[in-house]
Amino acid sequence: MMQRYLEMIHEEVYERANDPENGGLRLNALTGVLLDHLEEADVITGGQPAYYRHEAGNIAAEVHGYALDTDEDIISLFYCIDANMDSPLDGPMVVENVPKSEVDRAFRRLESFVKLARSGRIGDTDVSQPVSELIALIADPSEKRCDIDLHVLVTGSVSERAARAGQGAELSRQVWDILRLARTCSESEHDRLSIDFVEEYGKPLPCLITPMADDGVQVLLTCIPGHVLAEIYNTHRSKLLERNVRSFLQFTGKVNKGIRDTILNAPGRFLPYNNGLAATAAEADVEHLEGGLARVRAVRDFQIVNGGQTTASIASCVRRDGVELTEVSVAMKLTIVPQDRVDEIVPLISKHANTQNRIQEADFSANHPWHIQVEKLSRNTWTRPTKEAPRGTRWYYERSRGQYRDELGAQTTPAARKRFRAENPSPQKLTKPDLAKYLLTWDQRPEIVSRGGQKCFKAFMDQLVREKWRLPDVDDFQRMVALAILFRRTERLYGELGFQGYRANVVTYSLARLSYALGKHLPRQDIWTSQAPPEGIITPLKTIVRGVREVIVNSPGRSNVTEWCKRPECWSKVMELELQLDLPASSTTETGRAHPAEPQSNGDAARIDAVKAVPAEVWFAVSKWAKETSTLQPWQRSLAYSIGRIVGRGQSPSSKQAIQGRRLLCEARRVGFAHDSLDSDALERLEAIA
Repeated sequence: MMQRYLEMIHEEVYERANDPENGGLRLNALTGVLLDHLEEADVITGGQPAYYRHEAGNIAAEVHGYALDTDEDIISLFYCIDANMDSPLDGPMVVENVPKSEVDRAFRRLESFVKLARSGRIGDTDVSQPVSELIALIADPSEKRCDIDLHVLVTGSVSERAARAGQGAELSRQVWDILRLARTCSESEHDRLSIDFVEEYGKPLPCLITPMADDGVQVLLTCIPGHVLAEIYNTHRSKLLERNVRSFLQFTGKVNKGIRDTILNAPGRFLPYNNGLAATAAEADVEHLEGGLARVRAVRDFQIVNGGQTTASIASCVRRDGVELTEVSVAMKLTIVPQDRVDEIVPLISKHANTQNRIQEADFSANHPWHIQVEKLSRNTWTRPTKEAPRGTRWYYERSRGQYRDELGAQTTPAARKRFRAENPSPQKLTKPDLAKYLLTWDQRPEIVSRGGQKCFKAFMDQLVREKWRLPDVDDFQRMVALAILFRRTERLYGELGFQGYRANVVTYSLARLSYALGKHLPRQDIWTSQAPPEGIITPLKTIVRGVREVIVNSPGRSNVTEWCKRPECWSKVMELELQLDLPASSTTETGRAHPAEPQSNGDAARIDAVKAVPAEVWFAVSKWAKETSTLQPWQRSLAYSIGRIVGRGQSPSSKQAIQGRRLLCEARRVGFAHDSLDSDALERLEAIA
């Protein structure tokens, strides 16, 4: 497991190290990859590389990245130890042993950075660099309530003594060596979560056994010690809760007050006060005793399907309050489900175990039918042949982490591996978080995308379930790929313009603004056919990127930029940008999305037709007039110009654009706007539609 995960990491680092955003720096690329993995595993929120190094006299301070968790008021600092730094990224990797002295040195450097930041002795840093924001966060008196956790990420193996380096330190310390990273972040199909209670925690769980049902399902009733549950959660986090309906869509990580009060004030009564957990496993190693009793020694494919909030709250009490949990026990109903029926039965157990509060019904993550269909399409949809790829290539959808690496490893000969890479180039790999980011961006929800990969993906799944998306077809898949190409081209464009820092935020906001300017009309066929965005989009996109970056970097009151990007007000400011964009018309644009469009009411259709009937020059004129007279809102002036572009291309505005367009034009008429091309028939149609 460690070797496979190490190879996967360095494959991603190799790709990212050639990215202009990382300036070819291997350490930046490695930090970014590991933070992405931890975020997708729901360990951190909003992680990003932020390099700083200072050596003068007896002071040696260094940090490589950070994450801010506003739910739990935690600033996490990261230092990476590249155990294979002397090996080329495209060569073979070996799991190296890393001495404790290197881990200790990393923690000392992180602690020195914190002291420097708190003392105000760090000189001015470029505001465009993420580390400047990190320094401000630590130094800001209003952030003193935040805990600071130190994390050392090691791409090698460390001893048990080194792994316990956090004991007794002033700031919380955690060591993530390659084994812990692989256990936490790997999502290969065969890397299901297994727990050996005897080997890992010292003793089995006593239990009562119910008779096995005809379909092989069996229920065990047991209690799990609080400290064992907390340690399991802190090690595996979201992987433990993947099939928990509430945790997947709604879990925030905040401590339940009642649970905390019981743990702090009456720990011995936790068992009678709390409803306990519902958990599942594909297999259990059970030791039978006399009198119908038994003990659970180990479980495989272990999941908590009800009780995620209880579990996370207990773990949080250990970390934040230093509680030992020696008197806390948690009741657990453990259902053993045969491996071949796990994906069928476990979601049903999760659904019915979570019916006490209103929830969204969903089948989750990699096993959701929508993702299975995307995977099928990705294996059967080929790009057109080119000189470099005479048979065409595929965009490989990685439905679970490590799938690409596993399938490549399954090729038994060098020739077969070469052919697999040729047909499935690694730069054309798509992941679930990627897809969520691309689709939500074009759906003009950049503030959601800016909340980080895990929250973005949760919002995406919530929408997919709530709106009952149909299964995608080939056109939908080509559209997803077109968005991926456009997104990645914009990421490169950001570096070409000479910008650094906040690239992820600027790119999602810029493409959302482009989507707005195009009325969500994506030139899908043009992009898919040429595997590149049309040249006519690149120039206006540069204008958008420059304008959007100004809005994002200059946050109100010089507040935290990444937090500003998570707020709807940031999108409102970007919408107000007055940009003169020369966007090309295209006969191959489309508004379709990879889910069924909302049915258009008669009122919607009439409103769109009425707005479309107003000539483009009227919309341009009202935009110019409103600016000159300081009437209407800036976003309304921008919308008027956008509608003019849409109507001028003979296309239809969206329902939302039509609603707002009608309102702004009627308001402009009321306060004095007039135009020769705005005839009485068009006015009557507008005014007749509420």
